[in-house]
Amino acid sequence: MAWAIRQHEVHTFDPDVHIEFDEFEDVVGRHFRQPPQGLGFDGSPVAHMWRTMIWPNNFL
Repeated sequence: MAWAIRQHEVHTFDPDVHIEFDEFEDVVGRHFRQPPQGLGFDGSPVAHMWRTMIWPNNFL
């Protein structure tokens, strides 16, 4: 599932619209899993990104 702000979504550009996270909490919970090793240490394709966020001054 791709998460993106689309051009024609009214709530994206209307400052008076308030969106509650509760509506999306179950979707996030179903699609996000943290590995037992911890983010950045599981050998996934994005592990390098998580390690960079943990240690921003280290080289890849």
